[in-house]
Amino acid sequence: MEEEIVFEKRTIWTVLKKMLLPFIILLVVLTILFTISRINIKARRVMQEARDVRVAMRLANLECHALGEKLYDPGRPDGMLEGQAERLHALSYADGYIILTGWDDDIGMPLSFTYKKGPYLVEYKALVDGDEMDGQWDIYYTVQIMQYTTQWNE
Repeated sequence: MEEEIVFEKRTIWTVLKKMLLPFIILLVVLTILFTISRINIKARRVMQEARDVRVAMRLANLECHALGEKLYDPGRPDGMLEGQAERLHALSYADGYIILTGWDDDIGMPLSFTYKKGPYLVEYKALVDGDEMDGQWDIYYTVQIMQYTTQWNE
């Protein structure tokens, strides 16, 4: 029995086809890894800003206490005495949106707050049984899907 040898006709298209698919797959994988690492690096930066905000809250609370006021005001949308959000921004060099949702007057620490900057949202919750420095930090990356606005004409 004789074996027949078949030679493949090599054209530029067949060579490119064999090289193009692995290149595209590699490019997609590298793009995904780059995007994930970029999101992770920025999330750590926003997390550090939120930690600075927590320290700034303690300092602002000391200033408010010296003036006979309280930092925490649950009746306001941001949960703080008027003008304190700007003070926190100045003390912490953070430029995100801060909402104070819980405060412990005994130790002068926030029980919970949120910090939003761009697509990142950081939530802080103090641990009940832990040290005053302990807490749970949750970091979210959000993407706006849709914005819908209505105007009611009378």
